[in-house]
Amino acid sequence: NNTTGTGGIRCEKATNACLKMVPSNTEVYHLEGGILAYLDEIPVESSLFDGECYVFDKRIAVSHGLSPPTTFTSSCYACRHPLSNDDLNDKHYAKGLHCRWCIDRLSEHQKERFQARQRQIELAAERGEVHIHDPKELVHKLSA
Repeated sequence: NNTTGTGGIRCEKATNACLKMVPSNTEVYHLEGGILAYLDEIPVESSLFDGECYVFDKRIAVSHGLSPPTTFTSSCYACRHPLSNDDLNDKHYAKGLHCRWCIDRLSEHQKERFQARQRQIELAAERGEVHIHDPKELVHKLSA
């Protein structure tokens, strides 16, 4: 089993925990700089990584060269699960409300909150505004 992380403090702690929990003859590898540095620096033809790396921001996932995702292009506003185009076309997906991964796990209160939030997002879009944003992402978009 291979597990990779972004190289942050949780990855540092996870590596240390793995070393304590796995049998002593098991090799545990830690990528210097984390998987994001690996994907940014190692050419695809030399890479051992296959797939997309989930990240905790609006990019959803990245691949080699930190390029945008091709498989997971969105995420569920309710549960934050990464979503593929198939997921977005699934009968259980409703933008801003739920997806196939969380539709059966949401309380009525959560469903009402998500519906109200989605309505506010749509109203802001009608006014040409962004409902909620990370100012760093806005600066990044303007400079790109």
